[in-house]
Amino acid sequence: MDLTVPGPYELYINDIAARKDYGTGMHNTFIEINPYVLKSGTYKFTLKLLPMPSELEKGGIQPSTIDFLKVAISSYEKTGTKKQGESYEKIKIYPISKIKEPVPFYEVKGEFSVNLPYELEGWSKGQNLSKIDKAELEKKVVAFYEKLRNSLNTGNYKLFNESGSQRTSETYVFNYTPSEEIAKFEEENNADLKNCKDRMAPIEDYSLKIYGDGKLVMLERNLRTELYGIEKNIVGLNALIRKGKVKGYKEFPTLLYLPEGSNEFVIIRK
Repeated sequence: MDLTVPGPYELYINDIAARKDYGTGMHNTFIEINPYVLKSGTYKFTLKLLPMPSELEKGGIQPSTIDFLKVAISSYEKTGTKKQGESYEKIKIYPISKIKEPVPFYEVKGEFSVNLPYELEGWSKGQNLSKIDKAELEKKVVAFYEKLRNSLNTGNYKLFNESGSQRTSETYVFNYTPSEEIAKFEEENNADLKNCKDRMAPIEDYSLKIYGDGKLVMLERNLRTELYGIEKNIVGLNALIRKGKVKGYKEFPTLLYLPEGSNEFVIIRK
């Protein structure tokens, strides 16, 4: 997704929250599609533009704001070199309808087709979590998050890695990671996870979110303007967070699914 977004926004790809950015101002960004599709086919996306604080007093998103909104699909050849930037190509540009008066939000919906050289299992064999009692589901998800959080907080990252082993292997595929880079990546990742000891924040201030047509679930942080010395709107971030050594934090995005015939969640995407 090739976006120019004049304000806070949410992007959903294949019914999965790919990005939630509530910062004000202009956003020029590329958001990869690969993590959110499993095989070749046609998929849907929704971009939801939200009003900036200054627009709320004026009744919502202003007609002039929409003039700056641009939504497109682009592709590039992953080379890991300077030539990678030269390979960017816009495949499709989506029309933006004008508005005549302020609106509380504005959506751009569209379809795109991809032809991939691989097929992943991902969450395709997951249980439909929307059919489970929401209170019971939340209880189970929170328990799993607590288990991950407590394990990382003791300096033991084995559980986190084991729970996300399928995510890791599939990430190498859809990122086209060269085999010679995998060992280095895993070494750096483990070194970073060691820093979680005694620094994991409590699992709190969250809402349960279900995505992927009922097959994916996560705990997302609610609105808070200050977190560990950093003033920031963190609504939409994952509930699994590591405190900084001095200030700040690091989010560990953890999107779960429940395989068919299993009672144990698996980390399947960030």
